[in-house]
Order: sequence, then structure tokens, then C-alpha cells
Amino acid sequence: MTTISGHLTDGQAQRLIDGLLDPVLDADVAGHAAACPDCAALVESYRFLGEALGELELPEVPSGFTASVLERIAEAETSLARERRVGFAVMAVVLLAAAGALAAAGAGGLATTVGGWADGLGEAARALRLGQGVLPGLLSALRVQILVGAAAVAVPLLVGLSRLMPAPRAEIA
Repeated sequence: MTTISGHLTDGQAQRLIDGLLDPVLDADVAGHAAACPDCAALVESYRFLGEALGELELPEVPSGFTASVLERIAEAETSLARERRVGFAVMAVVLLAAAGALAAAGAGGLATTVGGWADGLGEAARALRLGQGVLPGLLSALRVQILVGAAAVAVPLLVGLSRLMPAPRAEIA
């Protein structure tokens, strides 16, 4: 299986220099680099860059550097955990409020409420049948208002949900 479609990628050129080519995935890389002047130049530039970086003096790491990095990581993870707890708490309060409202209404209140909703849906369906010819024109006339209303509902919901999602972590290649 070959991964060459045109020229070598930066990753393929770097793996060639480091001697880390996968015999299956990168079978044609060395041959292509030898035959293609552009790819040979790319490989040579990475080889030169590696040698130049190898000749640089390494700066001295300050004492406590590792500890300060680990402390910042711990602070970031603590902050993320706190945001998740807040998000879950908000969702729990909403669910408890809904459950409390249902419990306060009782079985009779629930049946009355559901019956009222069903009657309202029936009336809405009847109104839609009557206004079938008017609705397309009305929707096109109110396009902006509908968009603003949908955004007013969606944006707070999405912001709340985004606080529950983990932040993407950068991967080191």
C-alpha cells in the first residue's frame, strides 16, 4: 500500500530522515525521494534543519520548572472539573424543578395539564388546516423574526451544553 500521491508530505520526509518509515504504509517513500528532485530537496532541508537544531545549546531549565508546569495543568483540570460540576448542577436544578412542578400538580393536575395541551394541539392543527394557504406567505414574511427567535432559544442552550463538553487536548506528534 502506498501513501504517495504527488509528493512526500512533511511527516513522510521527517520519518525518512529519522529512520522511522513504516514498511507497509511508507513502502515507496525512499524510492520516491531518491527519484523526485522536489522531494529530495524537502528531505535534505529537514536533514539540514535537524543538524542545525542538534548544534544549538540547550538552555538551562529553571529550577522548579516541572513543578510549575504540573501546577498549571492541575489548575486547568480543577477549573474544568468545576465548570462541569456547575453544568451538571444547572441541569439537576432544572430536572428537580420540573419534577417538583409535576409533583405539586399531582395526578389530577397532570391529567388536566396534559388534556389542556392535547386540546391546544387539536386547535393548533385545526388552525393550520384553515390557514394552510396563508402559512407559506407568513413564514417567508417573518423569516428574520423566526431566525432571531430560534437563535434566542438555541444560543443559551448551546452555551450551557458546551460547558459540559471536555476541552480538546493538543496531541504531540
